[in-house]
Amino acid sequence: MTRRPPVLYPHGNLIREDGATSIELVRALYDQRPHATLYAPLCKLEEVLGGCEYLVSTDGQRLSAMVAFTNQTVEFTWSLAGRAETLRNLIAQAQHRTGGLFFAPALETGRKSWSQMLGLPVLGRFFRTTLRDPQSAPSPKSPREYEFASVDPAKDLPEVSRLINEAYPSLQRLTRPERLEAMARRPYYFPEGWFFLRHRGSGQRIGVAISGSCPKTGEGFIEWTQVSRPFRHRGLGAALVHEQVRRLAPRSRFITAAGSLDAPFVLGDLYRECGFGRTRHWTLLGRNSGTGRRRLALMFAPESVEGP
Repeated sequence: MTRRPPVLYPHGNLIREDGATSIELVRALYDQRPHATLYAPLCKLEEVLGGCEYLVSTDGQRLSAMVAFTNQTVEFTWSLAGRAETLRNLIAQAQHRTGGLFFAPALETGRKSWSQMLGLPVLGRFFRTTLRDPQSAPSPKSPREYEFASVDPAKDLPEVSRLINEAYPSLQRLTRPERLEAMARRPYYFPEGWFFLRHRGSGQRIGVAISGSCPKTGEGFIEWTQVSRPFRHRGLGAALVHEQVRRLAPRSRFITAAGSLDAPFVLGDLYRECGFGRTRHWTLLGRNSGTGRRRLALMFAPESVEGP
């Protein structure tokens, strides 16, 4: 059956859209500006978004804001620049329907923080960025003393977890070996995108990279780029990013990357140096820390997280 095309309604109307129509709007927005539409790769969120209810606001024939929500959670928010107040009104309507706003990912678009506007605690702040033309990305320069080595999910995941947790100790429960193992079973698992950086002489593993690939959308995405603290500021992080782009490029229309704004180093600068465009900042809000962890897990692992 052919889906009916998205319909935009006159200025001032707030309407409840069915998921089949609204998810098409989300896909169209995402294709234009992925880093400014969703806080995580579309292939990780598409099933959830397809089961949401939507509130949409328009300015004439132009879409100005959208909110997707379930009976417990706001899963998606989007607005044009300068329409933060419109989006806040939609979130308030979704909150009224859910009986309590447990989680909302909000792109930073206004002067006031979302925490101020909604009176909710911040669960995390992240950036996202996009490389629009992976085919034209500069060729990576392999570091002389180091080499890239594949990650074997059957035996190497404890070491991957250790390297990631050096940089993000607060996320240890989200990067345990069993969670990494679950990631390696998902449709977007890209074996060539999981590799170590190791010293040629000693064989010591001093860095790790994890990338994924979404064949349906043509999106490649960089999830982790980590270098052990004693080996930073030597260009090794850039080498890992360049190598991930090189491996993803043949199968990707575009590549996205994300990272925490609370990290003790400025990852956004690293990605810009590697050819990625402007970064956009996201704030993740929630009332309940357990719920926040469940939703945060979607960024790093595919399965739901049970319990706090």
